[in-house]
Amino acid sequence: MSALPGNSAQVMEEFVKNQLELLQEEREAEIEETRVWQESVSLKELQRKGVCLLKLQVANQSTGLYGRLLVSFTPWKYGAESVLPTNRFGSGDIVGLYDSSAPKEAIATGIVSGITQKSISVAFDEANSETLNLGSEASYRLLKLANDVTYKRIKNMYRALTALSQYHCGPASDLIDVLFCSSQPNGIRPGPVEFLNPSLDNSQKEAVVFSLNQREVAIIHGPPGTGKTTTVVEIMLQAVKQGLKFSFAIFVTENCSTNDAKLWHFFFFSKVLCCAPSNVAVDNLVERLSVYKEKILRLGHPARLLESLQHHSLDAVLARSDNAQLVADIRKDIDLTFAKMKKLQNRDEKSNFRSEIRALRKELREREEAAMVETLKNANVILATTTEP
Repeated sequence: MSALPGNSAQVMEEFVKNQLELLQEEREAEIEETRVWQESVSLKELQRKGVCLLKLQVANQSTGLYGRLLVSFTPWKYGAESVLPTNRFGSGDIVGLYDSSAPKEAIATGIVSGITQKSISVAFDEANSETLNLGSEASYRLLKLANDVTYKRIKNMYRALTALSQYHCGPASDLIDVLFCSSQPNGIRPGPVEFLNPSLDNSQKEAVVFSLNQREVAIIHGPPGTGKTTTVVEIMLQAVKQGLKFSFAIFVTENCSTNDAKLWHFFFFSKVLCCAPSNVAVDNLVERLSVYKEKILRLGHPARLLESLQHHSLDAVLARSDNAQLVADIRKDIDLTFAKMKKLQNRDEKSNFRSEIRALRKELREREEAAMVETLKNANVILATTTEP
């Protein structure tokens, strides 16, 4: 199929342009709200609102995935009974780190990697971790900033959509044509289906066969409780079983609380990429698929997953990989080198240690990326929320 016709291409460009403008307005509103908080509201009031944590101390520092610096903060003069005040922090939130003695300027910004009643962990990227010098006796605070993670991901997605429209062939071009109404969906030659779930009713079986016989997109619709999730699980299992050599999408409208609003499933070759708008919805599908002993991989931060399903997470699978011990040794070397550097006063000596840390982090990234690629290759079904990278 050729590239989008002129009118269709213009429609998509206009769609992307409008969406990006709306995203920018939303982002600017969030930034302005944060600025007003910082300038006109007291720190104690911000903590009462749940967007600021005061009087924190560093409890632990370590090297995490891709060489990020992971810092765990606890209440000042942490004791067995000390807990964080009620707050609105969560994994993935962007936070500013401030020294309690410097009320205006942030030391660094990071991303919350986990939070419990007694501590909060923040990941700082490599650029920050090289210059960040946190003392165990100093007092800090964390301020929740506008979360731009989703904004950046959606913005990149729209830009990618514009780029894909320039392709003259391939499944992406065909799918875009259909979604922007410049062509009709195409069917494929139906093949026999041996159902894996014996409890499927006739309407579910019909939906499975229909979906498997669509090249670009299929839509399944039905009231809550009619078995759409069960149907989707069967479709994914059939896609893996048949080793499908084309890509297609299934859009499922869902109103019940376990699946939220929408499920998008993109099939490519013999792998299935399954996306849903919430962690609850994705975990529900992981739970259903795990019964069939399928090779599944759950993307996303482990802190956001159900505890019973965390062994399917990317982090857990990587921890069980052949490179796990080597990666752990490199992280340990980084932590030890960083600890030595913090004790030095001589600038030249510190520079040598920074060079060593950069080299170790480069090796760490390379080995983790290789392990990640191998892990993705071995999985048959990959699941994530629609905002995962």
